[in-house]
Amino acid sequence: MILKKLKRTNLQKTKAAMIGGLVDYILAAKDEDGYQKLQFAYAKNVITTKPEAWKQEMIALAEESIHSKMPVTHWVMSWQENEVPTREQVKEAVGIFLEGMGLKDHQAIVAAHVNTANYHVHIVVNRVHPLIEKVVQPHKGFDIEAAHRIAAEIEHKQGWASNENARYRVNEQGQIARIQQAKVVKPKAKAADFENATGEKSAQRIAQEKGHAIIQKTTSWAELHAGLGKVGLRFVRKGSGAVIFVGNTAVKASSVDRNFGLSRLCKRLGEYEEGEYPAEMPVPQPEPVSHVCEKEWREYQAQRHQLAEEYRLEKERRREAERLQKEERRQERQTILTRVAPHGLPMLNIARHFLMLQQQSQKAENKKKQGKARHSLPRFKHWLARKSPWLAQLWRLRSRITPDMQVREFRFNQQCRLESPLYAFQAMVQEKYADVRMDQSRLDSATALYLRCAGYSMDAVEQEILRHTPPPITAREQRDSLERRSRILQYAYGTAGDIDIAASRPTREQIQQFITNAEQKEQELRSAIEQQTRLRTGDPAAAYDAHAANLRQHFPKADQASLDAMIALRMRANGHSREAVVRVIHSHSPAIPKDASGTDRQQYAERMAEYAFGLQGTHDMMRNKPHWSLWRKVEGVEEEQRQRERTRPMWRMK
Repeated sequence: MILKKLKRTNLQKTKAAMIGGLVDYILAAKDEDGYQKLQFAYAKNVITTKPEAWKQEMIALAEESIHSKMPVTHWVMSWQENEVPTREQVKEAVGIFLEGMGLKDHQAIVAAHVNTANYHVHIVVNRVHPLIEKVVQPHKGFDIEAAHRIAAEIEHKQGWASNENARYRVNEQGQIARIQQAKVVKPKAKAADFENATGEKSAQRIAQEKGHAIIQKTTSWAELHAGLGKVGLRFVRKGSGAVIFVGNTAVKASSVDRNFGLSRLCKRLGEYEEGEYPAEMPVPQPEPVSHVCEKEWREYQAQRHQLAEEYRLEKERRREAERLQKEERRQERQTILTRVAPHGLPMLNIARHFLMLQQQSQKAENKKKQGKARHSLPRFKHWLARKSPWLAQLWRLRSRITPDMQVREFRFNQQCRLESPLYAFQAMVQEKYADVRMDQSRLDSATALYLRCAGYSMDAVEQEILRHTPPPITAREQRDSLERRSRILQYAYGTAGDIDIAASRPTREQIQQFITNAEQKEQELRSAIEQQTRLRTGDPAAAYDAHAANLRQHFPKADQASLDAMIALRMRANGHSREAVVRVIHSHSPAIPKDASGTDRQQYAERMAEYAFGLQGTHDMMRNKPHWSLWRKVEGVEEEQRQRERTRPMWRMK
């Protein structure tokens, strides 16, 4: 996951306008294109209950800070394509973030957005303390570094995947440790935005690629100028700093590397010396920033150049037309004023005034026509989306694609038909990533990708996930369940899934092997269920009490709900029916208050049984298969079985 701090808005606006605009944006139900954006929103440490009142309350407190122009900070928490947090997980993650920043008592407005491929949450937090009314500076200004540590903590606690360039991780001792990585020079935010918009390497990237090693290794100014001149770059002093020219584009030397500022280079190379460069330096040809969609990028560049040439010719024609119109207006003005002059100065001034108004109207009309006539190409990703949404997603995920990967829209023939494919393939994913803590949505996404490789269609996988998902009770739960399923399927059957399949390069033999393994998993489950149906069970109430006492000995600090879940799982493994488990938890569980209504008791018991007899319970039961005989001993079932064996006629004859 990623925690990102967004820059402040335009400080020329008033404080109330900046905060109001920001809150209105994150709480808007739909985005600019009319698609649903907001999944849910809530506020912390506010008195009011309505979104509009949240905004006014935050503005009122922020206005108490006289010295801070913008005491409200905007953060974004984003997850990967195959991760879908629940509302409870979002609230927990936001709580960890605010506490880690020392802002848990401050006003905060949180909004979860679902209008992009990555589920993300906006956090708007007021740094003005609600009691002392002073602006708090989290971590003395080093809040971005702190955010990286907090992200590692959330990933470890909730089971999310780390970002590729993560700075921290939680080690085996449970401590947040910094990851030692080689320093990577990359363009700043503005240059990266230019590259995202055009697909073309920015001047800053070209300067870094061609000039960084030269400046890093140079020992004198003469050597620096000579080396840069060979690769078509110029190093020039400007004011108190320096710039590197890439063609006609100037790039700050310190933006190439913070150690390349003029003052630092002078400490290393001595007093600055001017270099000798050719009068005409070559202008570098545009280069694609990535090998992904390179053919389409060249087509896009050709259209850009064609449009630029058309605009240049149009501009020349417009200038010529304006010159002719200006000459016509001058002659017209001279003719009219010559005719009006004999009528006196007042009439002459009136004529001049109306001629001025007429000319202003004509200029405004011409400007309006020019504005309508000009056309420009959209950003490269939007241009790609018009050609193919799949290509647009490929471009968006280009950092995950290496030159040797052959990414395409994969098609697989269905080679197996299992009764419970979700369990079988999910068990394989859990075995493969046994040492990795995975959130349920990540686990389901990986399982859906496996099912796709086995030839299952998207509709079949959706029905299988739906079959193992508890039925939603409220309309809100139904919407959240639908959003979760759609994101899992979009990942597994979309461009991100194609990239992960291309990265793993599965062969037919490998696919056939994991299909065979899935069939074995299902056969093990079927055998276990058949064995359970043949088991003789005792009194459910006595079984509940026996398991509760046994678990209390081993887990004295466990809460009652966790114990009830384990008891339900054990009773299922010992052959008790779902109905029996629901009844005994309904009547015996200490977790249910004595004054609780019958509905609350039933819902609690159903929730415990839903886990034990559901998909996760099935996985946990099969993983604990070596303990089944011990669980039966706890109930005394095996002793009863031996007593029955002793009373059989064949035993008496012996």
